[in-house]
Amino acid sequence: MKRALCFCLCVLILLFATLPTSAYVSQNTRTYQSADDTGVYSIRFSGGHADIIRYSDHTISAGVDVSSPIRSVCAYRGKAVLLCEDVKRAQLSVYVYYLDTDFLEGFVINDLLLYHNTDYACDNGAIYIENYRDTHELVAYSYSGEYRGRYRFDSEINAICGGYRGGVYVVAGDTIYTLSDGRFSALSGDSVETPLFPADSNTLVSGFGAVYAVDKNSISYRFTVDMDDGAAACVIDHTLYVPCGNAINAYDLSSGEKIAYYHAAFQVISVYASSGNVIAVGESSSLSVGRRDFTSLIIQNDTADGESKPNNGQNAADQGDRNQPVQNRSAARTISSNVYQVDHTRYYIADIPVQTTVAAFRKNMQYDGYTLTIYRDGNVKKSGNVGTAMTAVFSSDEYNYTYELAVIGDITGEGNRNSRDMNTLLDYLCGAADFNGVYTVASDVNRDNRVDVCDAAELKSMM
Repeated sequence: MKRALCFCLCVLILLFATLPTSAYVSQNTRTYQSADDTGVYSIRFSGGHADIIRYSDHTISAGVDVSSPIRSVCAYRGKAVLLCEDVKRAQLSVYVYYLDTDFLEGFVINDLLLYHNTDYACDNGAIYIENYRDTHELVAYSYSGEYRGRYRFDSEINAICGGYRGGVYVVAGDTIYTLSDGRFSALSGDSVETPLFPADSNTLVSGFGAVYAVDKNSISYRFTVDMDDGAAACVIDHTLYVPCGNAINAYDLSSGEKIAYYHAAFQVISVYASSGNVIAVGESSSLSVGRRDFTSLIIQNDTADGESKPNNGQNAADQGDRNQPVQNRSAARTISSNVYQVDHTRYYIADIPVQTTVAAFRKNMQYDGYTLTIYRDGNVKKSGNVGTAMTAVFSSDEYNYTYELAVIGDITGEGNRNSRDMNTLLDYLCGAADFNGVYTVASDVNRDNRVDVCDAAELKSMM
């Protein structure tokens, strides 16, 4: 009964909050993004038209029109593939647009259709499409329409993805396969969750944030990160960069620890490694972020005045030769609170009430043997209220621990609750905005481990 009342209240909130909305966007317009070593591809398509952009050192954009409604798309290393189907004739029309030469060609595949869950992917030489009549089978065609063969698996195909610089991966049942010398071979090691996206030639990331290392004939699970569903990550110098809402988080590939972050002015969907920089791409925006623009979460303890100071945005990957203290999960458990929830797995401190001052936060934490410093955007915060996404750094001679703060209902990170938080949450529930990580924790106002209309109703009652 209570949940039903919450739902009704939130519906009313949504109706009033969305009256002055912007122009209508056709539900038939869809956006696709992917990334490989040549750039981030963004394709918006509706009917028989597609707007294609490749974000890289030299961004290319083009508009392409085909004779049939586009059902689905993919892109790989300079090629955009547009798939159209004729259900009555059981035909799949395939159009391939070459971005570097502005050339479009097409061909027809008979007796092949796309169901809503049909998987397909591209590599350097072919397009691989799951057989809708037999989900254990993969059919391959070259980009000019030549039949390349069929590949059969013992289990049903769950997912397909192209490699970062070449090759293709297929997940069938609990096994992942890779194409080599014209045949698919199983990789030994850990099972994987799907969908999968390549971050580089040796790293795959699932749509739910699981990170896997590929080593010749084996695959192993490494760690899990906070990320948006379907986001594309990248690797530079043994550091994994992952989009998460408006943030790009950097993780050390060896330890899995988050070592740096950068906050963009828009929601980041994909990132791409370009000349040592990170190209961040959103729905309609992009920017290049230097690694020194990231705020490091590694703290130096060897300063002249004996105080811990941030690395002034210098990327943690550049600090490896300075013998920085590292985080140790078991030792971190000596940091606790009787008031807040301290998560030693994701390094969050949650359930912080709004209007909590820095002094009150210090008083409510137990951290014997450590010094505590609060940071906001890399700058030390000595007074005022703490807010969501600020960081609390606990330092000792041996270890440093960095926790992100989650203030209840403070979704904008201002340290209070107001209409901006409500509007952000409503946009999230309507699908007009997205966030993840510590912002999701702050949005779970009623603490039921999910963000839904009941949280909006609860947040409204608190304001």
